[in-house]
Amino acid sequence: MGVLWYKVWFDIWTYKTRTVLAVLSIAAGVFAIGVVFGMVDQLLSGMDAAHQAVHPSHIQMYLNDYISQEVVHGLLRAPGVADIEPFNVVNISYRPKAGGDLKQGMLVLRQDWNNQRMDMLQLREGTWPARNGVDIERLSSSVYGFDIGDKVVFEQDDKQRTFTITGKVRHPFVPPPQFGGQAYFFMSSSAMTRYDVPENKYSGLYVTVTPYSSENAKVVANDLKDRLAKDGITVGATMYQDPSRHWGRMYVEGINMVMQILAIVSLLLSVVLVYNTLTALITQQTNQIGILKAIGGRSHTILQLYLTGVLIYGLLALFIALPLGMFSAWAVTRWFLNLFNIDYETFRFSNIAVTLQVLAATAVPLLAGLAPVLAGARMTVREAIASYGIGGKFGSNRFDRLIEIIGARLLPTHYATALGNMFRRKGRLILTQIVLVSAGTMFLIVMTLGSSITETMDNFFARRHYDGTFYLTGTYRQNKVMNVINANPTVTSAEGVLTMSATVLQQGQRLKEAGLGTEVYGIVPGRQFTEEPIVAGRWLEPGDGNVLVFSKRGADKNGLALGDTVTLNLGEAGKADFKIVGLYQPLSGDVGFSTETIYTPINALWDASKEYPRINRVLVRTTAHDEAATTTTLKDLQQGLEDQSVKVGLAQTEVENRRQSEGSFSVITSMLLALATIVAGVGAIGLMGALSIAVVERTKEIGVLRAIGARSPTIMGMFVMEGMLQGLMSWGLSVLISLAFSRPMSNLLGDTIFKLPLDYRYNWQAVGIWLAVILVLSVLASIAPARSATRISVRDSLAYA
Repeated sequence: MGVLWYKVWFDIWTYKTRTVLAVLSIAAGVFAIGVVFGMVDQLLSGMDAAHQAVHPSHIQMYLNDYISQEVVHGLLRAPGVADIEPFNVVNISYRPKAGGDLKQGMLVLRQDWNNQRMDMLQLREGTWPARNGVDIERLSSSVYGFDIGDKVVFEQDDKQRTFTITGKVRHPFVPPPQFGGQAYFFMSSSAMTRYDVPENKYSGLYVTVTPYSSENAKVVANDLKDRLAKDGITVGATMYQDPSRHWGRMYVEGINMVMQILAIVSLLLSVVLVYNTLTALITQQTNQIGILKAIGGRSHTILQLYLTGVLIYGLLALFIALPLGMFSAWAVTRWFLNLFNIDYETFRFSNIAVTLQVLAATAVPLLAGLAPVLAGARMTVREAIASYGIGGKFGSNRFDRLIEIIGARLLPTHYATALGNMFRRKGRLILTQIVLVSAGTMFLIVMTLGSSITETMDNFFARRHYDGTFYLTGTYRQNKVMNVINANPTVTSAEGVLTMSATVLQQGQRLKEAGLGTEVYGIVPGRQFTEEPIVAGRWLEPGDGNVLVFSKRGADKNGLALGDTVTLNLGEAGKADFKIVGLYQPLSGDVGFSTETIYTPINALWDASKEYPRINRVLVRTTAHDEAATTTTLKDLQQGLEDQSVKVGLAQTEVENRRQSEGSFSVITSMLLALATIVAGVGAIGLMGALSIAVVERTKEIGVLRAIGARSPTIMGMFVMEGMLQGLMSWGLSVLISLAFSRPMSNLLGDTIFKLPLDYRYNWQAVGIWLAVILVLSVLASIAPARSATRISVRDSLAYA
């Protein structure tokens, strides 16, 4: 083996360009596998582990009234209740400093900061809040620029109070503030009395049940509602949590589905890249195989010789791709988990991803190289030595002659030659196109998924025909509220709404609740401030009485249909029968923090609840629709309402609401963009490797061209044109294939996240972006090796093996 080992090392070391190209081509696929499979393996496990570490509650109940610790102790005796911990959450307006812009935030209070038992808040820096201090959520601190020692001004009822930030806290359940989530603050019980929160009384309950199951949690929650109702306490919303599964899985699982497809594509691309590269290398040395066989080399010797080289290429690629893949997978996972307020600072890697990378770098190259090596080993001495070389048989069929005719008629001579060169090795062309088309198709599909999410959000907010909303703290007489609203000259129209939590019964039995529970939304039919996409039946109409428009999700879950009659139990407010006249498709998926919203005429809700004519929410249309003008109008209106003793819990513009909603899904679109970039990178390396090897193979041809007078710019132009033609071909095929598959992928992602297909919108802008990218990559892939080849002397070029 001494001579053969010498040849292996000679080939690897002497032809450095060829070695680098082979190693990079293999490393590209190995790297992609490491990143994608590593992310798939780490994301969900990291989220679930962080979720389980804070001892999550099974039920979160938000009450419309405050309860004492004695009531909480009484609820602990309910069957199936393992533990209950009370808390408070209050909407608040704050300014970063005196004179700063007023913003909306949340105030949080726990019964005992040092003795939390579930959904635990974690102190990261400083101290827990005392009477004159306030803590801030750590993500809010970094995004909104607060630090320990800074002052924050809270405003309520036109009164301002200044607090000093004394600590930073990790809250396990906060929307990412970098994508529009509100700032969270934490106060002591005594400090919150200044905001109408009675000391040692609470409006929220964390509950754990025993034994845990989702069905048992709902049974216990319903029992607790009944017990509270006997004390005149109504439950505004109920949220269920799976203690083993993170609440943000709905976002990740949609992305995870896309990542798993990308992982499979990456694995296939790795095989194609390796096969393409090794076929080129074996073809390039057919004359050497002939010489080896002529001096007595046997087929198994040649097989051993070249497969050893292949294995070395794979090991070198693994040396490059393994650490890069491991680190990139951890870094992207860390970035994504940090959006969900999850610490992931210690470096970790996926054993599954590492195993697949090792196999992709060793077994895959050997398998991919086996076919071309066997083909070379089986060649006779005459066939090997008499090989015509690269593209020696081009022009022998009708297709080749057609290409020559097209090139001769439409292109200058050297560019026509580039067109012919492109089709010389049709097998290699097909393999190269598989890599490029796969990368381009996945890039376009991923970008289209992002635009489809945006289109879905556009259509959702287009059905909300108002500019701002007032959430009142209690119910008020409609005339009292609307007189203030309509007196403002910047208000074009407004609608009062009554919302109430309810339990839905059919034949005396409770229906299965979704997420936060059931909210009845009483509106004025025909005003068209709010509408939902109807999938069966109709929307509310003027003159309607006790009728409902139900969500299709809730109807399907409970076996309801158009025409069915259900009973709305409004607790102490009363109950009444309603007929279902329409089903609508909600945007939110079947998750633990979505509300089951039911629409009914406000007159019918007034009659059922005896709240006539009272409202607790106001929808406002303004003369100007931009955020600044709407915010100014809402501030003026809020001041006017509070002057009339109408307390406003939250005033929100639709622009702000849209930004917060988009923020939730910006996590998805950001991850999709990161995945698209990875795929584009794999395709780029594949193109560069394929074109560069083709250029190196034609070194002898370059010598011939130079010998007959061809100048370096002409030769470089030929190779650049060939690369651009390959890029253009792959681009066109990618567009066609992505048009065929992007809609099914969009439907699949929508079903995973929203439980309904996304509103599809193909991303034509991405088509232009990919065209620019592929042309740039084509030029870069061919110009450097072509320039290097033109510097070789005529003698060396003709002697190249």
